[in-house]
Amino acid sequence: MLGVLRQAGYPITSDPARAEILIVNTCGFIAKAKEEAIGVLLDAARYKTEGVCRSLIAAGCLVQRYADALREEMPEVDAFIGVTEYPRIADLVASVTAARLNGELTPDGIRAPTITAVSPATASTPVFECAPDTPRITTHPGAFAYIRIADGCDNRCSYCAIPSIRGPFRSRSMDSVLDESARRVDDGVKELVYIAQDVTRFSMKDGDPIARSRLALLLQRAARLPGEPWVRALYCHPARVTDDLLDTLANTPGVCPYLDVPLQHVDRDVLRRMNRWGDPDSILRLLEKARGLGLTLRTTFLVGFPGEDESAFRRLYAFAEAFGFDRMGAFAFSPEDGTPARDMPDAVPEEAAAERLDALMRLQRSVSLSRNKSRVGSLEDVLVERIVPHQGGQRGVIYEGRSKREAPESDGVVRVRSAEPLALGGIARVKITRARHYDLEGEAVSI
Repeated sequence: MLGVLRQAGYPITSDPARAEILIVNTCGFIAKAKEEAIGVLLDAARYKTEGVCRSLIAAGCLVQRYADALREEMPEVDAFIGVTEYPRIADLVASVTAARLNGELTPDGIRAPTITAVSPATASTPVFECAPDTPRITTHPGAFAYIRIADGCDNRCSYCAIPSIRGPFRSRSMDSVLDESARRVDDGVKELVYIAQDVTRFSMKDGDPIARSRLALLLQRAARLPGEPWVRALYCHPARVTDDLLDTLANTPGVCPYLDVPLQHVDRDVLRRMNRWGDPDSILRLLEKARGLGLTLRTTFLVGFPGEDESAFRRLYAFAEAFGFDRMGAFAFSPEDGTPARDMPDAVPEEAAAERLDALMRLQRSVSLSRNKSRVGSLEDVLVERIVPHQGGQRGVIYEGRSKREAPESDGVVRVRSAEPLALGGIARVKITRARHYDLEGEAVSI
């Protein structure tokens, strides 16, 4: 959206107090995310009186899901745009500006009429293909870029609202993804992070016997781009992780040896209620094969799902304890509108779900420390992303970065002490000297 706006001639600022038009991109996945989005919108509305803001626009998944209710309940917001209409953001901004100039929007934000760009997420909704002239602005620090390779989902997990928000699965073309990847590398990006609701379905077509290997092929081709970028794939469905993909992750130079495979649970009955494919035995076989290839393993678990009794949770806890994931996230069940799980019997009390979440994350804290300690003494390549503010009495400069075994934003970091300056966005050879619960420390060494 920012790239489209800048191409249309709108200057961009990161300071909300200086912005005449504020755009809040929202999440609508679970209750806490929705509450946070509403809070941010209300905070942003204050800039109409405390700053120079003249118009407030709500964008994203919350709008896609609840546009009608938001129009009724949030008069502070002047316009709404859903996830299917992002390429029209410049037109929407122009419409909001014209409406205010014409007196249709009053200074306090109460308006008539409402300006909205929300179309249903359906099978006919295209994936936004990034053409060679498609603009883009990177809004996060560091030398990495997220690249969406597909959108929507057909898995129909019983707790998940994503299909109703983003529609069925739709994949970008291989050429489109590689073209955008090459342009990002030309811009100085060192790590390409491929994302989708299910990256393992990339370019998959029903009845196509070779479709299962196309994610592996994408990773292989991206790693050979000029500039030799690191390449990472996030959100792999366990039922679609093939031997070909595992081999690519483990043995292709430039491809991060990192498997992110959200499992959600390991109890057979809970998985069935979740409408998740697989069973405890097949899950364990996949994980053991991946670990045997030396891959770093990340997963996500969902606790407090309807029907998860104490014995089911203990099976999950014991599994996580015995296997010892390098990275693990977890969240408590949130009953979402329009999902089968919302009305399932045998609901787990919120307090019990919170206790299970806390127990699982306390376990992972100790597991993570143990896994990190196993890396002390190793030599690893680290992508240097920023300088840590100097602390008095320390020798040298402290940098912060990540190895191929840390995904951006979700995992820990590697803090590197170096007597010589390190280039931001460059690769440093680092000897790991200390492990913390989630982070590592090391010394830069001469190559």
